[in-house]
Amino acid sequence: MLRRLSATTWSLWLLAGLVSGSAYGLRVLADHAPRLVETVYAGWVYPALAAWVALPGRLVPFSLAEAVLGMLLAGSLGLGAWAAWHGRRQRPRLGILLGRGVPVAIICLGLGAHLFLLLFGYHYARTAVPNTFGLTPPPPDPVALEQFARTCVEQANAELAAAAPPLDAENGSRLPMSLAELTDLLDASFRRCPELAHLAHIQFAPPKAPWSSGLMARAGISGIFIPFTGEPHYDRYQPASSLPFTVAHEMAHQRGFAFESEANFVATIVCLRAEHPYIRYSGWAGAARYALRDLARAPARYQAVAALAGDGLRTDWRAQGRYWSRYASGRLARVSMRLNHAYLQANGVSSGVANYGEVTGWLLAWQAAGKLN
Repeated sequence: MLRRLSATTWSLWLLAGLVSGSAYGLRVLADHAPRLVETVYAGWVYPALAAWVALPGRLVPFSLAEAVLGMLLAGSLGLGAWAAWHGRRQRPRLGILLGRGVPVAIICLGLGAHLFLLLFGYHYARTAVPNTFGLTPPPPDPVALEQFARTCVEQANAELAAAAPPLDAENGSRLPMSLAELTDLLDASFRRCPELAHLAHIQFAPPKAPWSSGLMARAGISGIFIPFTGEPHYDRYQPASSLPFTVAHEMAHQRGFAFESEANFVATIVCLRAEHPYIRYSGWAGAARYALRDLARAPARYQAVAALAGDGLRTDWRAQGRYWSRYASGRLARVSMRLNHAYLQANGVSSGVANYGEVTGWLLAWQAAGKLN
């Protein structure tokens, strides 16, 4: 019996090492073969998988990921309560824990890592924007940055005037369309994007506004893409002016743009190409915020461009600032940011959460290529 138990223990630990080690090894190999990842994984494997994974999410109007997570949490709590009740008179045995519990947990985590890599994670090994859009970020140029920021602010003013949404001083502009219309318009814009023509035939799962949107806000999360169900999610309560940009950002993740800067770039381009002026406004306004953040290193240039913002644009920016200072300044938001930072760095994004703001270089390259308008 002892020999049998020992053999089982060693087998479990060996399997745990193989599963977890192979996940790490494949990820390292992907980093050293970006062209293969781009051609085989991004060009063939992922589109095929994304269509199948998205099928359940297309069939239900609610967030499938949220429902599954809720059931897993409930099941885990129930299982833990059952184990505590039945083991209340027995002393826990360290041998069983180390021999079975720990390796089984490692095996489950390793299988989860393999599934994550297959459904999304290998995208971190590719440089999607240079390959898809043929861009290279130009060297820093404060004059070009000021020109770009000026264009963004002026275009945002013009598109907001064209959309003419209801506006109030506290909440900013209101979304002049339903959430379903917004997602349909963004999906149509993605499908018209010539650089993404290889994905136009895929029926992706629509973006979802989960029941836990309030919790997302308190965690400082405006949107999140869950690769295991293929569903983009967004906080439905965030100011309307940032909503189109946020939804487009998560849809960009869904289409294989893993880096946050690249997802922000694609979100901007897709919003600017949308048919509705309010979506174009959200794209220009989002790009303007990132450009002005970089331009703040040159205070005189920053002040000159910021002064061009119209009353509506300023009102929306203030509404966004109030919303996130109200909901995303607590302990939960700080923990969430640290976890996101660690997640991004673990996946090869060396700058972590700072990568969100590194979109300006791609937009300047887009401007230099003469494609901004």
